[in-house]
Amino acid sequence: MKTSTLLLISVLFLAACKKDGIVTPAVTPTGSAAQTGSSATTPVATTPTAPKTTAPVSADTLANLSAIKLKLVQDSTNNDETMFLFKKAASQNYDPAVDAEYFAGYGQVSLASISADGTDLAINTLPYSPNKPIKLDINTKNDGTYLFKISYERTIPANVQIWLKDAYAKDSLNVRAGNYQFKVLKSDTSSYGKNRFQLVLRAAH
Repeated sequence: MKTSTLLLISVLFLAACKKDGIVTPAVTPTGSAAQTGSSATTPVATTPTAPKTTAPVSADTLANLSAIKLKLVQDSTNNDETMFLFKKAASQNYDPAVDAEYFAGYGQVSLASISADGTDLAINTLPYSPNKPIKLDINTKNDGTYLFKISYERTIPANVQIWLKDAYAKDSLNVRAGNYQFKVLKSDTSSYGKNRFQLVLRAAH
């Protein structure tokens, strides 16, 4: 009996020693959890995607300072010209910094282009706007037959057509392809002035 009691005490003592020998491994917190004592999820770094942008599409495809001169001709000594200077940042309205206002002289014929705000110009600086009409102001001292012609061009692409539209005769012509002949009757105010002719540029496809 005594021997059995001693054996039981020995077994219990050894079991207690083994239990005390079990060591729980220490866990060292990292990041913000180490500082605050709270659990945290490490964020995943992402690269922001730039928003897609669409470049503005401009109808102005002519080189800056491309130019045209249109001439009104009665004969070899009586003629007048107006100039169109194409500049991307220009205004359609009269701008004394880049335009030249037209003043009629004593010649037999006079020709001016008209700005969007109604000013007669000898030099009209404007952006190239395909299919946008540019009004012309023509005057003559006498009845007769006259013609329009392109007298000067600078860096105008070959596919750009220059149409002269005649509201009085209900006609039109690409004056890059040939001269336009017409008649003026001084008794008929619709045959001259500011409401008969327009110039229209457009690219052929």
